[in-house]
Amino acid sequence: MELVNIGTVTGTHHLNGAVKVTSIFQDTDVIISEKVLLEKNNEKKLCTVKSIKRINNKKLIVEFSEINNINDAKNLNGYQIKIRRDLLPEKTEDDFYYNDLLGMKVFEKEEHLGDVLDTLETAAHDILVVVNSDSREILIPMVDNFVKKIDFETGKIEVELIEGMKE
Repeated sequence: MELVNIGTVTGTHHLNGAVKVTSIFQDTDVIISEKVLLEKNNEKKLCTVKSIKRINNKKLIVEFSEINNINDAKNLNGYQIKIRRDLLPEKTEDDFYYNDLLGMKVFEKEEHLGDVLDTLETAAHDILVVVNSDSREILIPMVDNFVKKIDFETGKIEVELIEGMKE
């Protein structure tokens, strides 16, 4: 069963065990009453989503049935929330989940720059973390100026970088 990371617990909210979550996941209704995996390092917890409130585009307040006090909620700080891929709504060709980019090969013209290792969320825009054959990271903002084409069929991303981005 494939799991997809939909967010990270970043703190507590009030005394009843609710947590703040950084997430760009929009379809939150599909996971209410569903079991999710909370994972941090090698620690895993299985919890049931009781309720979700959206604060803004990147912040949620989530309550789990198994967590009912602030002390238990504090212990969840830094845990990633993962759900089964089959819970996700189907996406169109122009719409995708960042998890789908992991492992894709990144090219500038014909030069293979490396493979997508991760994505980072920033206030301005998301960033692709690409690792080259020397294990060096190249950070590429996920904006049209740099990311020119994402081809899921071939597993390739075409980019156009400016001077200094590869160093």
